Amino acid sequence: MNKPIKFQCVTDCSSICCGGATILTLKEIVKLFKFFPITLGFRKIQPFNAEHRVYLDDISIKYRGFYITGDFIGGNRLKTRCRLLKNSLCTIHNQLKPLQCRIIPFSVTFPEVLQDLVIVDKKGGAFRECKGFYADAPLIWDGQFIDKSLKENFDILKEYLMFQRDIVEKIFISLEGNSLFKKFIQTGDGFFEVPILPEFVDEICSITGILDRVEFLRAQKSLFVKELTFRGMKNSLFIDALNTIEQLRI
Repeated sequence: MNKPIKFQCVTDCSSICCGGATILTLKEIVKLFKFFPITLGFRKIQPFNAEHRVYLDDISIKYRGFYITGDFIGGNRLKTRCRLLKNSLCTIHNQLKPLQCRIIPFSVTFPEVLQDLVIVDKKGGAFRECKGFYADAPLIWDGQFIDKSLKENFDILKEYLMFQRDIVEKIFISLEGNSLFKKFIQTGDGFFEVPILPEFVDEICSITGILDRVEFLRAQKSLFVKELTFRGMKNSLFIDALNTIEQLRI
C-alpha cells in the first residue's frame, strides 16, 4: 500500500539536495548554457517491477540487457554545493530553474505511481538529513501527485527525456571503444561521464536552438575554467572538456 508523502522544501538545508551537479535535459541547454558547464552522464537503472520496466522502455537506452539513462549534467559533481546557490538560496527561478530542481524530492527515473519507492531510497541516503519531511508539511503525493505544479513539471521532464533519447543513445554508442565505457558496462552499477563530443556539438546546437555555436563554446570554456579546480585539485573531466573545446578552434 502506498504511503502518502508530505513535504515542503526548507531553504536552509539546500546543501542536501542542491549539490554541485544538476541534471539537465537537451531542451533546457539553450537557456542554461551560460550558467552551468555541461557534460553528459550515463547511469544504469535496475527495474523495480514490470511497471517500472515498461516506463524505462520509454525514457532510457537499452544496451546489452541494461537500462541506461543519459543526462546532460550541469555543474561539477565533485562539489557539494550548486554554483548558483547564494546564502543557501537558489538564484534562478521560474522557467529558468532546471526541471529536476522543480520536482524535488522526486525522481523521473521512476513512474509517478512508484514515487514512494524513490522517497524510501532517498531517506536512507541523500535525504537522510532532509528537514522537508515533517508532520505538518503539505500532502504532495498519494499514489499520484497532489501538487499540480509537481505533476506538470514531472510530465514535462519525462517528455524531454523521451525527446533526447535518440541523440543520447547515438553519443553513448559512439563511445564503445572508450576504456571507461567498457569498465562501466562490465561493472554492476556506477556512473560514466564524458564531455560533449566535438562531432556532436553542431547537432546539439541545432536541436536545442542555440543559434550561435561560438557563443555556446566560449561560454562553456569560461565556465569550465572557473569550475576546474576544487579543494586544490583539478577536475580531470573538465580538463578533457577544455581540450575538446580547443579541438573545435573557436
